[in-house]
Amino acid sequence: MTALYAAYRGELSKLLRRRKYIVFLVLGVLICIAWAVLGGILSGLAGRHGGVFISLTPTPMGALPFFLQALIPLFIFMGVTDLITVEGAEQTMRAMLYCPVERWKLYTGKLLAVMTYTVIYLAGVFIVSVVLSQTLGRGLAVQDIFTALAAYALTVVPLAVLAAFAAMIALLGRSPTLTMLILVVLYIAMNALPLIFPILSEVLFTSFLGWHRIWIGTLPSFARLARMLIIVLGYGVVFYTAGSLLFDRKEY
Repeated sequence: MTALYAAYRGELSKLLRRRKYIVFLVLGVLICIAWAVLGGILSGLAGRHGGVFISLTPTPMGALPFFLQALIPLFIFMGVTDLITVEGAEQTMRAMLYCPVERWKLYTGKLLAVMTYTVIYLAGVFIVSVVLSQTLGRGLAVQDIFTALAAYALTVVPLAVLAAFAAMIALLGRSPTLTMLILVVLYIAMNALPLIFPILSEVLFTSFLGWHRIWIGTLPSFARLARMLIIVLGYGVVFYTAGSLLFDRKEY
């Protein structure tokens, strides 16, 4: 466990030392603030033309779908590309493999680093949206805040599966640009296919990124919940195992 923690800490520090990831965190805050300012302007205009109140202040639940479906997957793809494909292309991975740490622990450390950044980003969006809702919006009840917190926590599981999938693909890429392009195209395709073939929404793992709506709403039958858990966890195990085996056999 000491070696795994050391590998994880080293990979996380590499991510956080890259200025662009700090910029992305700030960008998320600025998006929420701009959203709230725009909502305030529109609410003022609506009030002067009929007294209708329009609230566009980004509540935690209102902001989550945008970040969950668009920005956070992109940041996950960038993270695994930087820690895997870029290091392989720049041959810095070879030096890391001389360290006294097993390959699977190094690979796991990379995934944990990407997921830690993802959790930090989610926490930032949650805190900023709650503050804006309480100060500029109608305010949230304590129960609503805890419900939103549970929803944010639930998204970590399918995002971890997405990270494992992205890491597996990143191991196959030689060019960082091409790897990012492939990941984005695959992600768009997997989100578009259920619109054409609805039955795929019960099979593709990307369809479960928004599964927090199911858990915090009216729960479906136990059989359906069990099936979803098996599918999501099954994807995660397959992607992680395949990626770990590829990383173990890959020559740098």
